[in-house]
Amino acid sequence: MEFNASNSRPCLPKWVRLQIDPVSGKPILLHQEAVIVLNQTGYEILGLCDGTRTVSEIIQTLENQYPGAPAILSREVSEYLRAVSKKGFIEWS
Repeated sequence: MEFNASNSRPCLPKWVRLQIDPVSGKPILLHQEAVIVLNQTGYEILGLCDGTRTVSEIIQTLENQYPGAPAILSREVSEYLRAVSKKGFIEWS
């Protein structure tokens, strides 16, 4: 499915897990045989990708959580989701 911020709903595929590493305490993304260490921002964005929220709703949630966030938050979240989508870490419904 093509990315569209108004109605696309990202979700993690069945073979991808988002969790906190029990040893390091850092957020990680488990993808088949790979472990990707995420920064806190990436972890929060992917944590909202549950298939129930549109990209616009994810952005709104983050803006509500971080009222002082830069005005470019919308663009940065959209670009991040496009990038992780290209790597197969999220699917679109």
